[in-house]
Amino acid sequence: MNCIIIEDDQFYIDFIVEYCKKLNIQVNSIYKDSVIAFQEIDKIAEADVIFLDIHMPDISGFDILKNLSNCQVVIVSADDQNAIKAFDFSVTDYLQKPFTFERFLRAVNKVKEKLNTLQAKEDIKEIEEPIRSVFFPKSSGSIYVNINKKLVKIIIEDINIVEAKGDYVLIKLESGGNLIVHSTLKKIKDTLPDDIFVQVHRSFVINIKKIVDIEESTIVVNRDVIPISRGNKANLLEKLNIIS
Repeated sequence: MNCIIIEDDQFYIDFIVEYCKKLNIQVNSIYKDSVIAFQEIDKIAEADVIFLDIHMPDISGFDILKNLSNCQVVIVSADDQNAIKAFDFSVTDYLQKPFTFERFLRAVNKVKEKLNTLQAKEDIKEIEEPIRSVFFPKSSGSIYVNINKKLVKIIIEDINIVEAKGDYVLIKLESGGNLIVHSTLKKIKDTLPDDIFVQVHRSFVINIKKIVDIEESTIVVNRDVIPISRGNKANLLEKLNIIS
């Protein structure tokens, strides 16, 4: 973790720096002049956490705070009169001078919790990015799926079965490999050519070219026995060349 300190009192600068050393927090910059801090607001916003004194000459801490967005800010102040106003800006914590190492540690832990939460949200967002950014058009003969942040190419005709597994989908290939993708069965089905792939059950889409046998309530695809629902069976039979 790294930080920036905006404080005009050298005593508290040394205080915060010493506490940061104990917690292995890297101090990127120290601003005793609030005007310079305001001029370099973009640089300041890149820090993991900003320790900001409210009572600064020329430009107050609140003026700086107004221009910071989506930043973890811990206010350091000699009084608690501005605490309510500070939390209106969604600051992470408010330290009233003088503060102990234990109180400083609690503030840092709050910052870490928020940073971890934000990172988790970013990870989820990346995993759940729209499926259209992962799959290519049906006519291309192949699709690309996002697995562990890598695009993996799959030849469409190599797909035997697509099976829903909760929030994921299992893709079984002719080559013997299985791929697990964070998606829905419907999204992948809509990507595959509907003259080859048919949904035979709420949890299964199959490649009709790989059908070996069809019975009353099951269908054999390659070596896998798949359930087939009564409602989907009629649609499947329409797509097959049946000699009566």
